[in-house]
Amino acid sequence: MGGKKERKEIDLPNIYGIPCHLFGGVAGLPSGLHVGRSNTRQVAERRLGDVQAFLTSLFGLADEIAHSDLVYTFFHPLLRDQQDVEPQRMKHRGESQEAESSGSGSLKLSVQYAGGVLSVLILHAQSLAATPQGLPPNPYVKVYLVPDPTKETKRKTRVLKRNSHPSFMEMLEYRLPLEVVQARSLQATVWHYDSLQENQFLGGVVVPLGSIPLRDETVAWYPLEYIPR
Repeated sequence: MGGKKERKEIDLPNIYGIPCHLFGGVAGLPSGLHVGRSNTRQVAERRLGDVQAFLTSLFGLADEIAHSDLVYTFFHPLLRDQQDVEPQRMKHRGESQEAESSGSGSLKLSVQYAGGVLSVLILHAQSLAATPQGLPPNPYVKVYLVPDPTKETKRKTRVLKRNSHPSFMEMLEYRLPLEVVQARSLQATVWHYDSLQENQFLGGVVVPLGSIPLRDETVAWYPLEYIPR
C-alpha cells in the first residue's frame, strides 16, 4: 500500500496489427515501438515515417476497408495526432481563399424516410481543407432542406476540434410529409468554427431528394463543392 503505481505502456505494433491481421496488405510497424505518457511526442517525431507508411498502405486499400467505421474510429484520429506534432505548411498567400471556396474533401451521409420522418445521419468527412494558418479545421456540418426561405429546416452538428478527417455520427431528423420531402433538396455544408472571426466555408453537397429511393437507406460519399450562399 502507498507504493508508487507502475505506469503501463501501449505497444503500438500490437494495436496496429489488428488491421494487418483482418485485411492483409497493410504495412506493419516495427516491433519495440512503445508509447508512455512522458515520451509520446518524442516517439511520434522519431517514428513519424513508420506511422505514415502504415497509414498510406491502410488508406490505399479497397474503399470498403479504407472507409470502414473501424478504420475511421481507430486510425483517422492518428492523422490529427500527426498534425499536432508536425503542423501542415501554410498555403501560398492569395491561393487559400480560392481553394477553400471551391471545396475540397468529401462527406459521407445516410438518408432514409420512414414513419413520417426523414433521417439524415452525418457520418464522416475526409480531407477537409486546412485553415489559413495551415492547421486542421474545427469542423461542423450545417443542413437545410432547400428551398427554405425561412430557414426553419436548419440543423447543425456539434463542432469537432482540429480534425481534417472527422467522424460526426449525428442523426438529424425532419418530421414532414413524403411529398414535401421529395420536392426538396438536402443541402449539407461543412464549416470551420472560429471563435475570433467569421466561420470558414469548407464545401458542401446538394442531394435532390426526389432522385433517390427514400424508403430505402442511401449511404454514399459526396465530394464537397462550392455552393453559392
